[in-house]
Amino acid sequence: MAFPHYLTRTASGRFVFRIRVPADLRAAVGRDFIKRPLGANLLTARLAALELSGRYAAVFDELRGGMEKKISVADVVASVAKNGAKRYEIDLPGGGRLRATDAADHARAMEALEAIGRMDYAPRAAVVEPVTPPVAEAITLTKASEAWLKSMEATTRPKTLTIKKTAITALVDYLGAGRQAHTITRPDMARFYQHLRDGGAATPTVFNKQSYLGGAGGFFAWAQASGHYPAGDNPAQGHIRYTTKEKRQRKKLGFKAFDLEQVRTLYAPENFARLSPGAKWAALIGLYTGARASEVGQLLTLDVAEVDGVPSMRFCEDGEHQSVKTEVSNRWVPVHPDLLSLGFLEYVDSLRCRGDWRVFPQASATAKNGAGNWISKAFGYYLGNLSGEWKPAKRGFHSLRKTVIQEMQGAGVPSELRVQITGHELDDEHHSTYSRDFTAAEKLNGVGPVPGLSVLAYGLDLDALRPLLTASVSRRRAKVPARKPSASAATRKRSATSGDK
Repeated sequence: MAFPHYLTRTASGRFVFRIRVPADLRAAVGRDFIKRPLGANLLTARLAALELSGRYAAVFDELRGGMEKKISVADVVASVAKNGAKRYEIDLPGGGRLRATDAADHARAMEALEAIGRMDYAPRAAVVEPVTPPVAEAITLTKASEAWLKSMEATTRPKTLTIKKTAITALVDYLGAGRQAHTITRPDMARFYQHLRDGGAATPTVFNKQSYLGGAGGFFAWAQASGHYPAGDNPAQGHIRYTTKEKRQRKKLGFKAFDLEQVRTLYAPENFARLSPGAKWAALIGLYTGARASEVGQLLTLDVAEVDGVPSMRFCEDGEHQSVKTEVSNRWVPVHPDLLSLGFLEYVDSLRCRGDWRVFPQASATAKNGAGNWISKAFGYYLGNLSGEWKPAKRGFHSLRKTVIQEMQGAGVPSELRVQITGHELDDEHHSTYSRDFTAAEKLNGVGPVPGLSVLAYGLDLDALRPLLTASVSRRRAKVPARKPSASAATRKRSATSGDK
């Protein structure tokens, strides 16, 4: 790269102003070269070099105007005696002598010499683009988002993948598809989050998007690990705080538990008959286990077995397309006596006999929102037709989970036992570190004087419900894409139709 005149760069990458002193002035100046450091910024160094070169040229001209050859003391005395004029003489560092004819010339020459010794350049303020740390590979935000989502496909549930895709798509739309991923800054992310708020997104929604983009395993963590974003600060973290007060407010808007009267209405034989055979069993499992819809929908027939002589069902992530919310959600839950009375084990045996390996063969294991999506929809539609006169509240299949927990709480089932049945985790290090797992019998019957899951008693008419549960559950049918008939097939069809007339 060609630099401006008088500008050089050292091995360390810093720039230096270097000018040669004219030969006729070296004796006066006392050096052959003059150097001044100008920093590491090329733009600032260029400006400084141009200005310094002009200023030093002016100083040299000033010196050259009053410079004379070196003379002896005797010559000076003779000159003064001859001319009768007052002269000013200056001894120079290089051994020469500067002669001025009056006080003004003398002062001007002194200033010029002093300037050479003290001249430093104060860099002017310049608009400099921020220097972005290097990355292994610079790619656009669109390509980075596609690669991030692709990296998670094999290990992420379709529903979760869709949510994360929504978050990164919103960022791409806001910053622009062609934006280089490594150029995104903290101010960019701050403006993006505010954009979401301005669009009506609540704090929990924005907070979740922040976790998807800036959390562990999020977009920027992946980009840093992949060499598409500089290591160090994660620009998507730390912007949104989800306060305890806001969490309390959100709880008020969450799902509400059913009271006993509502439970009896939902499971009254004349109403319950409206549900499909599979949805009936799903609704009963939810009522007697408190399991999540996704956990119920993914049950396999091998997940129903005896544990230490107690019929139980397992909610886990061991099978293909199975997953649970947290580690403690992997659990065995005893089959409630009411479910046994209604014929749940016989229902599972009938599935095994006909070769089905899923408890709900009509469910799609690869559905976008999980295997329990159909359960939530079926129960929600059923609930909507029965709850018209109830006090307005948020209700759905998840309300059964709250109902089970609150009924056990009211009956005196201890929290340690409740969380192992429902797959929650106590916020207590002592509990997680030192407590043991309850046995299936203890989960069902309780420990000592305290009750277990069998304490649930809703007062349902089991004898009237039992006949409603004998219908066979249908299998899920794969959809075959429609195919346009060939020309010959259409001709045969027309001929056959004409012959019938």
